[in-house]
Amino acid sequence: MLRLAVFLCALCAVSWGFLCLHIVTPGKWGGQPAKCSSPLKAVQTRYVIILQTAGSSCKTGAECNQQMVNIQHYHMNNNGWCNIAYNFLIGEDGKVYEGRGWNTEGDHTYGYSDISLGIAFIGDFTGRSPNAAAWKALKHLLHFAVKNGYLSSDYLLMAHGDISNTVSPGQPIREVLKTWPHYKH
Repeated sequence: MLRLAVFLCALCAVSWGFLCLHIVTPGKWGGQPAKCSSPLKAVQTRYVIILQTAGSSCKTGAECNQQMVNIQHYHMNNNGWCNIAYNFLIGEDGKVYEGRGWNTEGDHTYGYSDISLGIAFIGDFTGRSPNAAAWKALKHLLHFAVKNGYLSSDYLLMAHGDISNTVSPGQPIREVLKTWPHYKH
């Protein structure tokens, strides 16, 4: 597994010329086993929903690992969900943290959780945008998802608030997303 990760990072560096996608699995961030695994309706989904966790942000691996444990605990023990609601989460340390992962139904957006990837920035972004490292991680994750068949090349990118009555993911994030080519409102 480690050799594959090193190969993928080398491939990323050659293909993109900069920082490699770094996905931290639940085993690495201290996650508990999920109590569900319902698949998405399509292996190659066409929708991406961008959200925020609305809690504390994180800028180091240790802080983000702790936030992931906190989020999972809250979602499973307080909300009664089978796991973290999101497929992936992004910290301001520039890493992507696996929640439910690829091809697994989330619990993030009514009417879309079974047909989309839910990607949440870790923190409250109603008053500020995530840092450059977090945005770069999102771009790399989306690129990887398309290249590896998890996401259709003509995917639609939406803010959580575009399809739900919520302020998530925050206006600063929405302003950036509006400039991206796949954004649909």
